[in-house]
Amino acid sequence: MSTTQKPRIVFIDAIRAYAILMMLQGHFIDTLLAPEYRDYSLSLYAFWAFFRGMTAPIFFFSSGLVFMYLLLKDERPLPENVRVRKGIRRGIMLIGLGYLLKWSLFNLIQFKAKPYYFTVDVLHCIGFSILALIGIYALHRLLQFSLRTILGVLAILIFTIDPLVKAYDWSAIMHPYLANYFSKANGSTFVLLPWLGYAFFGAVVGTWLHRSPRMAFAQWFPWALMTIGWILHLYSTHWMRALYELTDWYVFQELVRNNYLLIRLGHVLIAVAVVVWITRWWKNMPPLVTKIGSETLTIYAVHYIVLYGTWFNLGLATFWKRQLEPLPVALGALLFVVSFIVLIAYIEPIREMIYKKIPALAYYTFRVVRVKTIRFYLRVRRPVRKILLSEATE
Repeated sequence: MSTTQKPRIVFIDAIRAYAILMMLQGHFIDTLLAPEYRDYSLSLYAFWAFFRGMTAPIFFFSSGLVFMYLLLKDERPLPENVRVRKGIRRGIMLIGLGYLLKWSLFNLIQFKAKPYYFTVDVLHCIGFSILALIGIYALHRLLQFSLRTILGVLAILIFTIDPLVKAYDWSAIMHPYLANYFSKANGSTFVLLPWLGYAFFGAVVGTWLHRSPRMAFAQWFPWALMTIGWILHLYSTHWMRALYELTDWYVFQELVRNNYLLIRLGHVLIAVAVVVWITRWWKNMPPLVTKIGSETLTIYAVHYIVLYGTWFNLGLATFWKRQLEPLPVALGALLFVVSFIVLIAYIEPIREMIYKKIPALAYYTFRVVRVKTIRFYLRVRRPVRKILLSEATE
């Protein structure tokens, strides 16, 4: 294993922190804002919706970037690679947690399973993207092909076939619960394709940063990201139109009609470039930013429970789903985000309380209750016994 110490790339933590905080306010407002205020002709709502639409692409892109960068840092054989073992466990855990957060305890007690419980969310897709990246990396080590090339080709292919994937009836060839990974027909909010593509594009950048970590500190790096991002935003639709005229393939015609994937990829690169500049300008960035970026799973799980209610069907959406006006929902979103920043700032003592103090208190309470129950039983046993014996003799 290489022992060379690679410099910490701060913008990776910052972009993850930005993505998760944007997700918090986006989910809060989208869940609670009343329908009559969802008007794209209102500039403020259109501005918010545009940036909310960037959250998921940034999240998948940064997840692929971070995981591939960390995976390549451990250069030992696959059986000895700690990152491979951790990645497999984390991928499986994310998929399992994605299902667990959807279940209702009341329905579980009644042995009722709604189809919604088997729909696919962002956690499932990120879990599978981690497992897919490990699989591609294993093939790279086995066959010695270019990891960067195959990731880029797969990402482009995923974006290209997106119209075909959406139009196909997946339930005709597989169980509906498996079809949920490819189709939103049954209520899935995310599907594997095209979101795996963003994770693969992020992984491509991760391979470059692993090969040359100093690139992240070069002056040209954010300018390159910004330039590529603007080129994708301005010209990617023209490329799809040219490919359609050249090949007459239906898929390119559909991409011309709705070329949101490459345009959003351009926006992601622009956002990453801006974050790189911010981290360079903000020399003494608070450690809390890094902490937030490393606690995305905790934030997601807690926000899901608080906002949607999950196991007990008792969340903010239970009381105010799509009922609030813009001002209270904006203030609520701000308070929601700030509360999670405070949560992560004090996450260590909170975890200590959850893992140590609460179980100890529960054990102590159980012992006290047990002792008091035994004493009560001994106290009332003799009088009750006398009454029963006297009634028996009569």
